[in-house]
This record gives sequence, C-alpha cells and structure tokens, in this order.
Amino acid sequence: LQFLYFIDLETHLTVKLKFTMAKSSKASKPTTRRTAKRSFKRYISRTLKSSGKGKKLTLSGKAMKIVDSFVRDMFERLAVQGAQVARTNKRSTLSTKELQTAVKLLLPTELAKHAMSEGAKAVSKSA
Repeated sequence: LQFLYFIDLETHLTVKLKFTMAKSSKASKPTTRRTAKRSFKRYISRTLKSSGKGKKLTLSGKAMKIVDSFVRDMFERLAVQGAQVARTNKRSTLSTKELQTAVKLLLPTELAKHAMSEGAKAVSKSA
C-alpha cells in the first residue's frame, strides 16, 4: 500500500492517491481518494436558518456555490489587507485591530460600520 500526494491546480487542494502494487499478473489501476473540499456551506445554511425567524429559508445549489465563493473571496481579501496593515505597523501578529482596519479599508463606509458592530457583537457574545 503506497500513497502519492499532489496539488490540484484548479482547486489548490492536496489530493491523496492510494494504490497497491499488483502481486498477480493482472494490471491494476491505482485507487484514488480525494480529500474533502473545504467550504462555508454549513455555516451559511446555519446562518440562513437562524435568521429566518420561523421561516425555513434555503438556497439552491448554484446560489450556495456563489455565496460560498463570495465568502471565500472576502475572507482572502481581508486576510491579505490585514497582513499588509500588520506589516506596515511592524507587527507579526494579526489582531482584531488590524482586521478592523482592513474592514474599514475594503468595505464602503456604511457597510463597514455595520460589519464592525456585528463583529463586536459576535466577539462579546462568544467571550
């Protein structure tokens, strides 16, 4: 039993191939096993259900992919912008202060204000 790892260029995920060496004269194909794709689908549906207020709200598969892609894109942008802010302030740790600054820089003013208040509410709720 042997394993072979490679990175899928399309999804940027590590793919693990498992194969066994054939002991008989038959040629056997290596069996492939893909790792699970990471997504925010579970959290998006939970948020949608909790904000429904008695209604059962769902998204279609295509809409879920679009929202998941949007969340991934915003997460990436915020992480990159936060890292740049931390680098300019000569800090090695990405803290809430850097992320708040990144939110203010990336989002329009009114949306940034709402994001800041919701973020503060979520942090105080979890602490």
